[in-house]
Amino acid sequence: MNSSLRLGFSRAARRRTFALAALLLSAHAALSACGARGGGGGDGDGETPGVIIVSAPAAGEVRRVLASEGARLRKGEALVEIVVRAEGRAAPTPRGEDPVAAAGRNITAAQAEVEAARAEVVRAEVDVARLTPLVAAGQASQGELDGARALYERAQQRLARAQGAQAGLVAARQPNRNPAPTAAPSEQVVYATASSDGTVSAVSVRAGARVTQGQPLATLRAGR
Repeated sequence: MNSSLRLGFSRAARRRTFALAALLLSAHAALSACGARGGGGGDGDGETPGVIIVSAPAAGEVRRVLASEGARLRKGEALVEIVVRAEGRAAPTPRGEDPVAAAGRNITAAQAEVEAARAEVVRAEVDVARLTPLVAAGQASQGELDGARALYERAQQRLARAQGAQAGLVAARQPNRNPAPTAAPSEQVVYATASSDGTVSAVSVRAGARVTQGQPLATLRAGR
């Protein structure tokens, strides 16, 4: 009798254990199904839209703002137009000898050439003056006189060239009252663009504003 009772109790305990396990498995399956249905969100938007910051690619002046708040932009589309200006610079003075000292030395050399040419003119003129009466008296040939006159002409040409070179050097040494203008500044246009699709939520610059490289210009709300 006692054995039968123990056998009945054992069977009943196993049945209760199996029933409890089945109940737990059903509850776990139901919770998993609910979690899967709720994970997609109520409206299907998925993740919360992020924020995109549009920065200046270079320092310069804002020429135009190409989109206003609320506008939709695609990836790579321009939002702000920036003008980058490079100021012109005068050409550097080449290294070497002091130009003032070089000009003084050249003028001294030109003065020496003028004096030498003038002395040659005087000698040739004296020869022509000496031979002219001698040829008339038959004491010198006409060829000698012609040669002396040719030397006199060449001496005069040499003197004229030397005097012209000297005048040019003196003029070049005078202070330059009209210096060469510096090169005009050059311009380059760059654009601040959206790094991905989004909607403009705020623009912090206006046309004419000066911006630095990396400065935030606007923010976009990513996604739809």
